[in-house]
Amino acid sequence: MDVKIGGTALAIILAGLAITFGLNECQRGPLNPELPDNLSDEQTAWLTLEHRIKRADPALAEVSRDQQALTILYRPGKVADNEEAWVPRMLRTVGQGLAAVNNAPGGKQYAQVTIKAHIVAADDVELVYGMDSFDAIKTQQGGYINFASMPRELKFSRETLAQAREYCRDPSGWGFYPEFCQRVGAAKAAQR
Repeated sequence: MDVKIGGTALAIILAGLAITFGLNECQRGPLNPELPDNLSDEQTAWLTLEHRIKRADPALAEVSRDQQALTILYRPGKVADNEEAWVPRMLRTVGQGLAAVNNAPGGKQYAQVTIKAHIVAADDVELVYGMDSFDAIKTQQGGYINFASMPRELKFSRETLAQAREYCRDPSGWGFYPEFCQRVGAAKAAQR
């Protein structure tokens, strides 16, 4: 079956996509924060980085730094039982946060990013990323999510590890996130 789209229809489709993208960007707020003029370049870079990470998704609630490492707290809102599992939502959000780190002024100085997630309880999932290979994968289709699926280290509470393994038993879970599911299969629950 051949489907032909005329120039007018294509223009309407593209305009609709542009409007949707523009509305989404407006809802997220400005790309750069409003800052006072008397800040140093380092303070400006840090506040811009922090703003862009939080702007990527409201679930990326807090950002802290220590030398060349960042820690981002991921605190998703409550979802209904019939909504998708926390694993794909977390990986998409983390991918957007890592992209914000990489694209913000001064973001590339951070060699390691740790995501501490609150899924069931505080810090019950911890993902650690080495950012040195981010540029190589981000240009691929789905690169941000693929990178988010391959943390260098991961830790789970017993409950979240059981939930992640259950998600990865589903063929679609394994199909979309094979690297993450492979790591989940080898993971052990952290002792608390």
